[in-house]
Amino acid sequence: MFPLRLPRHKCRICGVEVEYSQVKVHYQTTHPEYGKWGRQLHTLMWLVLGSGVALVIVDLLYRSLNPILQYIIPAYLLGACFLLIGLHVRKLIAFRDAWKKAHLLPNEKRTEES
Repeated sequence: MFPLRLPRHKCRICGVEVEYSQVKVHYQTTHPEYGKWGRQLHTLMWLVLGSGVALVIVDLLYRSLNPILQYIIPAYLLGACFLLIGLHVRKLIAFRDAWKKAHLLPNEKRTEES
């Protein structure tokens, strides 16, 4: 009756529109370096989150010994989030620039050579 229309995702590197169910496959096949780096970023994100949870547990257990932990933990988590976002943006721009440099159109090559 109604065809199933999945939302589309615009690739952050090459700009191709891909269905959401195929995004991971697109990054792994077309941009394998970005896919590998994305897995490393997820691992780093889970390590930051795990260390934040460990700090919260330490804070709950030893709050009476060191009340300054209630300020350190949110600052640590917020700072780590900003660093991860900055790292992601910087790497994404580097991957996009490398993609554009490797996949120039023929008329763009002529303008750079002259």
